[in-house]
Amino acid sequence: MSNPYRSVHARQRQRVGGGLSWVLPLLAAALATPLAKPVLLAFLEAGVIPVGIQGISLRLGALVAGAMALHTYTALVRGPDRAVLDPHPVQPRLLLSALALRTARERLYLPMMGAILLLPVGLEGHWLAWALGSVVVLGAWLCALGVGFAVHLGGVWAAMSPELAGVMNLVRGSNPRMQAALIYAPGVALAVVGVAVGMAASGASGVLSGWSPGYVLLAIPPIVGFLGWLVALPLAEAWYVRTTALLSEIDAQWADLESAEEARRVYLDWLAVGRPELLRALRYGWRSLRTWPTGAWLLGAACAFAGWSDAADAPTRTLVVTAGAALLITGIPVRMAEGDPVWLDKALSISPGRVAVARGITAFLYAQGVIVLPAAALLVRQGPSGAAFMLLAELAAAAGALLAATAAMRMRGRGAWVYGPVAVLLWAVITGGAG
Repeated sequence: MSNPYRSVHARQRQRVGGGLSWVLPLLAAALATPLAKPVLLAFLEAGVIPVGIQGISLRLGALVAGAMALHTYTALVRGPDRAVLDPHPVQPRLLLSALALRTARERLYLPMMGAILLLPVGLEGHWLAWALGSVVVLGAWLCALGVGFAVHLGGVWAAMSPELAGVMNLVRGSNPRMQAALIYAPGVALAVVGVAVGMAASGASGVLSGWSPGYVLLAIPPIVGFLGWLVALPLAEAWYVRTTALLSEIDAQWADLESAEEARRVYLDWLAVGRPELLRALRYGWRSLRTWPTGAWLLGAACAFAGWSDAADAPTRTLVVTAGAALLITGIPVRMAEGDPVWLDKALSISPGRVAVARGITAFLYAQGVIVLPAAALLVRQGPSGAAFMLLAELAAAAGALLAATAAMRMRGRGAWVYGPVAVLLWAVITGGAG
């Protein structure tokens, strides 16, 4: 049976020029590889190939999983398709399949970038190690694709479940109760995928050490992703359409808070006193793109594990993952600009430059969630000299926020295809310089 939603998504890609735009990140990864090699692949000189492959494939897999958690959330919950399809009857399983195929096609460059960054391992003669590391990263991508859709649909169920209302009230903070499940869903997806990828990375190390059963562990992420997809299909039947009602209920709860002042309160709003453009950006980020600021803290917690070590190379290893995660979060200005009509700023009598500055500041502030926890871990285990490496992560966040805000102002949503490749090169320069 043909899927009518696939042709719709194909026409959308043609309009935004997204057909083969993933080639640009691959080119950026190729240019970044020699720059990042001193830090990413320092284990080649030490000769500890099994341990090195385990560590680098786990970290690259975690970054891929974090990115896919955001992308699956956007495609399923806050994507542009929902506003178009809501007035019409849909076939949820076919629509979910089309969303998954589009997400997979558009994000295929992520595991390919991982394979390119690991290519010097093969060029040094360790082709099996390169292949195993690339398989781990690919498994993380496949796992996050299936698990991401399942967890986010499950989040809709949890948000609307009367039985879980008490739990949601405990963890919601100052947010509407029904929004709590959507806030924490990307973290749950990242945790599930992280465990699976950790086992696969251990399997890769085992195979390189002569332990043949390690091949079995390499299959765990794809299997978990497939099981997640099997769970997502029936959940789509029950909850995809009802997600729109949930989003409307959340918006209504925001409007019905106890006081007008509380209704206006958002994350970091105290920094926007007297700055209306910044307050607007913070409100948009907190109300519509909540996954980014909350995901920043989740990624920061994951990066902190790399810093919780007494090893001499812990600061550089922590910088690699922290700078990459910070640059992922600072891409939010491009997401903010995706739905803006060309005439919007002019109609509101707002300077596009001031809007871009506000979005850049918002991105930099959100990236602090990634940096603070690793810095604290390094400070405890390595002292001030180790924590000082996070100043380079701050530099990456500042440069990434400026780059993303500028790309969003000039190209709006399509600025992602400029921001992504340049951010990869920026990450390589900063981490390579630290190495």
